[in-house]
Amino acid sequence: MAKNRFLYCSLFFLSLIFIYFYGGKIPYMLFYIIVVLPILSIVFTLIAYSRFRFVEALDKRIVVKGDTVNFTLSIHNPDIFLYPFIKVTFYGEDTIFSRQFQPKSFSLLPLRKKSFTYNLICKYRGYYMVGIKAIVFEDYLGIFSLTYSPNTTKTITVLPRLIELDSLYIKTNYLSESHSLLNTRYEDITAISDTRKYAYGDSLKKIHWKLSAKVNQLMVKNYEGTSKTNCVIMLDLKSNNYSFVQNIMIEDKLIEAAVAVVNYCLCNWIPINLVYHSKGFNNIEAKNIMDFDKIYDLLSNISFDQDIELKDLLNIYCRDNANKIDLLIFTSNIDFNLYDEIYNAKAIGYDVNLVYICAEDFTENSESIVSDILSDLPEIGVTTYKININDDVKTIFSTTSGQ
Repeated sequence: MAKNRFLYCSLFFLSLIFIYFYGGKIPYMLFYIIVVLPILSIVFTLIAYSRFRFVEALDKRIVVKGDTVNFTLSIHNPDIFLYPFIKVTFYGEDTIFSRQFQPKSFSLLPLRKKSFTYNLICKYRGYYMVGIKAIVFEDYLGIFSLTYSPNTTKTITVLPRLIELDSLYIKTNYLSESHSLLNTRYEDITAISDTRKYAYGDSLKKIHWKLSAKVNQLMVKNYEGTSKTNCVIMLDLKSNNYSFVQNIMIEDKLIEAAVAVVNYCLCNWIPINLVYHSKGFNNIEAKNIMDFDKIYDLLSNISFDQDIELKDLLNIYCRDNANKIDLLIFTSNIDFNLYDEIYNAKAIGYDVNLVYICAEDFTENSESIVSDILSDLPEIGVTTYKININDDVKTIFSTTSGQ
């Protein structure tokens, strides 16, 4: 556009020089043509800008990771003159849809329309703006442009994928009552707190026969006052110093792993507490599979935008909770400060399991410090799972070593 403006200004001054030295009808005709042309160009561009029509549509707004969304766009020219240059830019250019949403430049013939269809593959969990960001109209001479920005935007919510685990090798105290007899308190048999699957060693007096018949498996009643151990799932919501897309990939994998573990625990009647820091300390309780949707919705919309370090969150939790229960820590940030806090948690009686989401798939080399920490953790009794961006979560969790 700058080049076209320079050329026009050059022609304008040359026409003035032509008039000054030669005069006559032809020089003046050329001068008036040069003056009138940009005016007409501006008028036609203003008409096009005010009269064009467009329609954009999404076939789905809420999808699960891996699904495909169809986005369609149609731009119509209702006038009898050509729209010489139109450029359409999209919101998805700087997100996970960058390779699927490319700007479009075209001309539009009179009384015609042009349509585009995009098949958007939703690879990662998140909330994304898609659709038209701006429509730029350039005049016939290419010396100025008008930009139209839609008042509303289209959005896609990509929910995390639910992976059903067949097994989960973690250190947990939530077995049967025979494993915790030393910690058992007085039980009020008139007040049932919840139910769980029968485990070897449970008393037959505590079997819930009606529920067992309904679900076709033995279920045991837990009474108020019964000693029980929850499984605490602790999330690290601190973002990494990678690119936007790379952070999205790491966060997606972390949430996918967390959802799989939550679903496994609740399906097996293992109550959980979801602990994280977002606008303050949060401790969300879920007792059985009926509470899964609540946790799933929360994990679907949670943001990785916190400044607090995981070591501080772990320190606060261990300091304020006297019950020594099972910890499953999900993080993509590991250093020696976190190692020290995990060591302290183990020393005071917590069973700690670590799920580490690493970025080796898009970095040249793995950090030696992280590798050293991951190799040292099993030596202090911490079960560790190292999950790369492209790893299958179900396969990783099904291995006994986790690595």
